Amino acid sequence: MLFIFEGLYGRGAERVSLSLVSQLDREQFEPRIWILRSHDELPGEVPADVQPCVALGPGQRIRHRPWGAARDLLREAARADVIVATVELLPTYLAYVAGLLTGRPVVGWVRNSLDRVFRELHQPALHRWLGRLIYPRLPRLVFVSHGLKNTLSRMFPLREERLSVIHNPLDLGRVRALAAEPLPEWAAFMTRRPTVLGVGRLTTQKGFDLLIEAHAALRARGLEHDLLILGEGEQEQLQDLARRLGVEGSVHLPGYTANPYPFMRYAAVFALSSRYEGFANVITEAMACGAPVVAADCPSGPAEILEGGRHGLLVPVDDGAALAQALGQVLEDGGLRERLREAGLRRAQDFAPERVVPAWEAVLRGAARQPGRGGRRTGRGRVRI
Repeated sequence: MLFIFEGLYGRGAERVSLSLVSQLDREQFEPRIWILRSHDELPGEVPADVQPCVALGPGQRIRHRPWGAARDLLREAARADVIVATVELLPTYLAYVAGLLTGRPVVGWVRNSLDRVFRELHQPALHRWLGRLIYPRLPRLVFVSHGLKNTLSRMFPLREERLSVIHNPLDLGRVRALAAEPLPEWAAFMTRRPTVLGVGRLTTQKGFDLLIEAHAALRARGLEHDLLILGEGEQEQLQDLARRLGVEGSVHLPGYTANPYPFMRYAAVFALSSRYEGFANVITEAMACGAPVVAADCPSGPAEILEGGRHGLLVPVDDGAALAQALGQVLEDGGLRERLREAGLRRAQDFAPERVVPAWEAVLRGAARQPGRGGRRTGRGRVRI
């Protein structure tokens, strides 16, 4: 089985893909990894028994090595029984072409709301055309949420029997081991003052402007607390907003951190303020660390994870006032905070690999058995996918 990545950029998509690769039953599957670009912010997360094939060296672009990259991809694809595109756009385009040229079935992994993604690209017409060409022709599509499945089904003519919804797996043991690490010294304020935590790329999608506005509203009401946002991106814009609202002293924007889990363990409440998501892995991670969750009911994922509000508070999307009200409720009510913490810990168990990975293994076995697609076994009796 061949998993196609653009690069190991440290995003949730790459982390979840590598987690799945590591969890696959080695008695049944022999996974391989092909990476277009050498960029790697996930050192040590590639399984030790998998040697990635990297097409482009540091600083190289496709134009520097077009035929070599294509040769590497087709060679790896020909050795596999199934090709998995780990995310939308370029990895899916490459997987589709590789499958077409080698006769191998392709599984597309849909993690983002493509209608939103297409709207934000510089060449939306081209990507919409490619999406309409490719997605209806893929033998299998796996969606990380029912909301994404419904969205793509409205956009393109998809065959229902080819579609599956499998929530992202969460390696609970790894998350909790990392959560046990100490906070850095600069974050010691989390042990002294209640802190609202947000984690994600600093982009309009994540709605951190709304979170800062909600924080300012609560501070103006006299509710003392800090706001910590971990991530990189539009940092200056958010700092300017905090200054304009007079809360620059209580808003912390330290940038990207490789291990956000100790911060989740100490957070009084975890806030997801996104305007849209694909699944929102960060909610399951926060719950696994014991953080009560307040989340915007955005498309898609938060309502599915929280089961309509059973395991955390849901607020209307793009509504800073409602977000402030819910955050204030959790900060001020210790009993509610504890109930949400316990509910989140229980719900996080539903995303453990032993509950999620078998569904993926069934999809991969089914794809490998498709008529005319080989389903070849190695000498050790494993499907090469």
